[in-house]
Amino acid sequence: MLGIVLAGGSSTRAIVNKLLLEVDRKPLICHTINTISPFVDKVIVVTGKFHNELSEVISDCEIVFNSQHELGMFSSVLAGINKALGNDVLLIPGDITNVSSETIKALIGGTKPIRIPSFNGKTGHPVFISKEYVDLLAKEPIDSKLCDFISKHNNETEIIEVNDSFINFDVDTLDDYNKLRKELTL
Repeated sequence: MLGIVLAGGSSTRAIVNKLLLEVDRKPLICHTINTISPFVDKVIVVTGKFHNELSEVISDCEIVFNSQHELGMFSSVLAGINKALGNDVLLIPGDITNVSSETIKALIGGTKPIRIPSFNGKTGHPVFISKEYVDLLAKEPIDSKLCDFISKHNNETEIIEVNDSFINFDVDTLDDYNKLRKELTL
């Protein structure tokens, strides 16, 4: 199984490159990588606007530059998926930093080919996609969305209820970053 970390965004709402903001003296992107790396054979990080800066802090991962990052997140999904053909995938945005091991184990242990965690009825990340569906996902048009692909394959999708609010805790703004820091020090 491969892990794909989506890090191709522009951080427009945060004003700074949010993935380089630090918690416990470590950039957020490194927390995300460390969250999934024990469960996958390899981590692929898909970069975009901040490729050079992210490449300086990322180690032990394959880094893929998405030259079409301006087209949105799904272009980064496709850039990563195209490096993962024939493999099961755990797909996570770079700003979802503290998903629990129990959540990831629940996703891996699920039964359907697409598995999504849910906390209090709200779905989140990471998303598990079996290799057969990874290959189907790679054929989607670049202007599609992951949620459209999942909706198209609703019968093959398993929603797994977890006790993990971090599946929905992404860092979009500096306020989100401060909330995350506060949450992790409680």
